[in-house]
Amino acid sequence: MNNIKAIFMDLDGTVLTSEHKVSENLIKKLRELEEKGVKTFIATGRTFISSKPFVEMLGIKNPVINYNGGRVTNPLNNEVIFEKPVEAQDVKELIKVSREKGIHLNLYMDDKLYIENETDEGKKYSESVEIPYYVKNFDEFIGKTSTKALFIAENSILLELKKELEEKLPHINFVFSKPHYLECLNKEVNKGLAIKELLKKYNISPEETMAFGDQWNDLEMLKFVRYGYLMGNATEDLKEKFSDDKITLSNDEDGIYEVIKEL
Repeated sequence: MNNIKAIFMDLDGTVLTSEHKVSENLIKKLRELEEKGVKTFIATGRTFISSKPFVEMLGIKNPVINYNGGRVTNPLNNEVIFEKPVEAQDVKELIKVSREKGIHLNLYMDDKLYIENETDEGKKYSESVEIPYYVKNFDEFIGKTSTKALFIAENSILLELKKELEEKLPHINFVFSKPHYLECLNKEVNKGLAIKELLKKYNISPEETMAFGDQWNDLEMLKFVRYGYLMGNATEDLKEKFSDDKITLSNDEDGIYEVIKEL
């Protein structure tokens, strides 16, 4: 593992503890690795603005993957390097579904979070990612794209919804980032594809790359690189996709540090 040149990390449930803290050991180690020439990256479902405090805390200067790969931003000047949103006709369809079923929907534009009605789901989400929400009649989104869309509800409701939507909108990528978060992304968007592009840019191979994540939206990323580690706090059904040596300790037990401390 001494040939590692890049490390990609998810935020929630991976870098962040259950209390949304970051371990001092991890901060110190990542800064040390960056000085040694190992490139460190964040790859999250979060918006750029909500990931930025952690990017700064970890001393990361490299492009940040947000919206599960839907957008990549340079943290040094906030310039958007790449964006592939959900198309306008699909946004229209998702709004319709949200209204018909009464399931909370988040939409995103220009790195801002929009909701149509103030719901408990919307408020909790906004608090957990520490960004404000803007209430807007979603008719104003008709004819516009959204960086991603996110349904929030009980897992059982979302499992049904996912099945239905996959038949209705087969060209959208539906993936869970938490049991109660169903992400809707452009079909050509996932964390693995975003990493592939960034590695090309830096001329680093997947064999020299490490990644850490804890949810289904991390799967492509973890499988694309040679050293893809699943956190110990992942769900049992996701753990079945990984060998024991590729499952580290949980986010509350410093799982990333445990793997990289010898690098």
